[in-house]
Amino acid sequence: MKVSIKAKNEEIAYQSISFSGGERHIQLLANDAEDVLEVDLQANISSSDDILDLLLLVNALRNQFGSELKVNLELPYLPYARQDRVCAPGQAFSLEVFAQLVRTIRPANIVTWDCHSDVGLRLVDAVNVAPADIILSDVELTKLLQQESTVLVCPDKGAIPRCTNIQRALGLEQLVYCEKKRDPLTGRIVNTEVMIDDLSGKCAVVTDDICDGGFTFIKIAQQLREKNVAKVFLFVTHGIFSKGIEVFDGLVDEVITTNSRQQTNHPKLRVIEYEHKINQASDNGR
Repeated sequence: MKVSIKAKNEEIAYQSISFSGGERHIQLLANDAEDVLEVDLQANISSSDDILDLLLLVNALRNQFGSELKVNLELPYLPYARQDRVCAPGQAFSLEVFAQLVRTIRPANIVTWDCHSDVGLRLVDAVNVAPADIILSDVELTKLLQQESTVLVCPDKGAIPRCTNIQRALGLEQLVYCEKKRDPLTGRIVNTEVMIDDLSGKCAVVTDDICDGGFTFIKIAQQLREKNVAKVFLFVTHGIFSKGIEVFDGLVDEVITTNSRQQTNHPKLRVIEYEHKINQASDNGR
């Protein structure tokens, strides 16, 4: 877990270890700060161990600085936000469990970036940084989207509110929509159709909040190439990239994501180093 902890604009260092029995352990390192009443804690969580480390870390901070220590918590990527309901009998409601764990550390404020689900925002009582705010923080991406030859591509119906937010905030004229086709027997996505006939010479920017394996974006990029686009860009706030960036070879010219998750260097990947103060989060919609 990548964590930044600041008190009075000073970084607080710590180390984490795992014992042989699998237990996690947190140790704050030497710190001369006195009368610390408030800390800003940003946690980039990517595993279950990271979640436990977060709980232990807040416990260690309050043991050090007092039980009433105010913790402002920033979770750029909200874990379990994609499992925002029980889909079948016998399933756990994972997001609800995570939200219950977060409440045990009594954060004063919670901020997340481009949250996948409004249910997640409600359950953890978080303020959301809108995707448009992230885009506008990056001059290069903003300039690309505002070029006359660029079209913004919405990958599915679920992403319409998010893409509309981006379109409105950046003053974009055109938004291209896609529809997913599913196998009626299995419910699996078999193809995605871009709902426009021709995009000759256009630059397409496909955007969504999360990219995991990339299947949907591969299908969209294939369609865009068939419709004669000049270039294809993919912007996702949270890049999991479980199948690697290589799956986009020959289809996507550049993949853009943020520092919400740790990334490995790749010639086709550009990471926006987004920063903000908790009280500046916009919460202006998806």
